[in-house]
Amino acid sequence: MDFANTIPPKAPSAWLDMDALDHNIQLVNQKTQAINLRLATKSIRSIDMLNYIKEKSHNFIGLMSYAAEESLYLLENGFDNILCAYPTLDMTSVAATFKYTKQGATMIWMVDRPEHVDVLNAVAKAHDVIIDVCLDINMSMPLPKLYFGTKRSALMDTKDVKKLLKHIKKCPNVTVSAAMGYEAQIAGLAEHVPGKALLTPAIRLLKQRSKKQVSKRRSSIVAWLKKQGYTLELVNGGGSGSMDFTSSQPEITEITVGSAYYKPAYFDHMDSMEAFQPAVGFVLPVTRQPEKGVITCHGGGFIASGAVGEDKAPSIHYPSGLSILADEGFGEVQTPMAIAKPAAINIGNYVWCRHAKAGELCEHFNELIGYRQAAQVTTANDKKAKKEFDTMMTYRGAGQCFH
Repeated sequence: MDFANTIPPKAPSAWLDMDALDHNIQLVNQKTQAINLRLATKSIRSIDMLNYIKEKSHNFIGLMSYAAEESLYLLENGFDNILCAYPTLDMTSVAATFKYTKQGATMIWMVDRPEHVDVLNAVAKAHDVIIDVCLDINMSMPLPKLYFGTKRSALMDTKDVKKLLKHIKKCPNVTVSAAMGYEAQIAGLAEHVPGKALLTPAIRLLKQRSKKQVSKRRSSIVAWLKKQGYTLELVNGGGSGSMDFTSSQPEITEITVGSAYYKPAYFDHMDSMEAFQPAVGFVLPVTRQPEKGVITCHGGGFIASGAVGEDKAPSIHYPSGLSILADEGFGEVQTPMAIAKPAAINIGNYVWCRHAKAGELCEHFNELIGYRQAAQVTTANDKKAKKEFDTMMTYRGAGQCFH
């Protein structure tokens, strides 16, 4: 994308490099061609974008949602085969999905505790239906004085799974149809954390050790489940940062990918994401120049979730030579930036930035404004490349907000 010669139709706004997006889609297809592909909606948050990626993905199988109300919204918009990745207590939305499952849609809910099973069984019994559930197996690697992974599921081993299955057998309206083992510490952890360069060798070593334990533990639990007579419609794993590893695991039938399509700034620090291109970000107008060597942009307070740190802040993508003031950072409604060297940037110009994480940016904008590099124009009056403008409406633009 030619940022130097692109004037956005409005700013602040969210930009979408369609050529980079197509490049990333092709890479994902290559890396995941051996198994089915499920799109992570939390990293995309746009019906238009989900449909766009779906049409270009030969091995697309369905969606991984992040909330019950969102799952209902996706069913209402024509999607099928939805796996809700997090346990829910929103029984109103769960009940509303029965309209679609009774018509043949696939909707699977995540569980890892008896409490999750009980609420699902109760609502299913009240509506005389059977609910499909997925066992969320914790793939983290506990070590002495170190927990390498995310604290999400209570199911760490076969013993934990066996105990939960014993409880599920008492719930006639719930059936186990899937298993998931998400290796978050491999798929979503950057090796080159900004400001923590000394940790890189340790993170790489821990990731390699974790791959070995994930391969052994996940496959053994899946094999045990099948030996007990459970027919698993799917075994899900992985994420954008572990496509090569996860796709090679024999027990896996599908992988979930989301962030790779946008390649947010945090993923610049991951070894496995080097071939991907930045596809989404936001542009801010320069509206002030309070002193020599400093400009101020309107907007910009888009900090990503997670532990507070430099890696969760947005990054400046274009132009070069700008930096964020340490004492102010990205502000709520304005963002001052220091000019490191003489640069031709003034009031009325634009600064193009990237969000640290993927889909969270869509919570701040109603649409992603698409830019595509068209064929070169060779007339004497216009030798610059033409641009095509298009928009992808976000969840927010559609009036939706899910938690």
